[in-house]
Amino acid sequence: MEQSKGRRLIFFPLPLQGHINPMLELASVLHSKGFSITIMHTHFNSLNPSSYPHFTFHSIPDGLSESEASTKDIVLLISLLNVKCVEPFRAALADLLSNVSEEPVACLIADLRFHFTQSVAATSLLVYTQFPLLHEKGYLPKQDSRLEEPVVEFPPLKVKDLPVIRTLDPEKYYQLVAGRLKTGVKASSGLIFNSFEDLEGNSLATIRQEFPVPVFPIGLTRNVSPQPLAQAAY
Repeated sequence: MEQSKGRRLIFFPLPLQGHINPMLELASVLHSKGFSITIMHTHFNSLNPSSYPHFTFHSIPDGLSESEASTKDIVLLISLLNVKCVEPFRAALADLLSNVSEEPVACLIADLRFHFTQSVAATSLLVYTQFPLLHEKGYLPKQDSRLEEPVVEFPPLKVKDLPVIRTLDPEKYYQLVAGRLKTGVKASSGLIFNSFEDLEGNSLATIRQEFPVPVFPIGLTRNVSPQPLAQAAY
């Protein structure tokens, strides 16, 4: 508590509800430990600040047209956000870091799919990083006849458990998450997982071997000294 006083954490969730909710929960936990919280968010699927009066909200333009924002292709949407948010994010972060009226920023916690910010449970990360292997083995794209087949490389998953995103270009999707996700992980100061050791200990151990960054399951309590400015991938 003493170390966290006067320190601000910036959260930047992907603007999809399944990503926003757990990140806001983590922000609430860290706020209860004495950190000030700033939530950076896009205009797309914009958040309501009145729902979290104890947080500071900072909206950035995402440059999405009406047709782009309404696309059902999640991969295309994520790709567009990663292109269009670069300059607004850079400007917003510079503004937050230079604002002497606010507490010093200790850490940026950004969704891993915002891969430009570096310049879910644990098994899922391993699966994402191994998309080329899964594609080579014939698990992806999924086939109805193989849905119950075990994915021997990632027990206890079956083919039906592998993540699927609706997109017209699955190859681009595999490249997006397999290549840039790995780069983002290695460039971050740590990984925060919506999981805990007892649930996914084996996968977490594998991740610690593959990626040379600290790993923090949210169910695990650690004493962490704040750094001048770090970035964690979520």
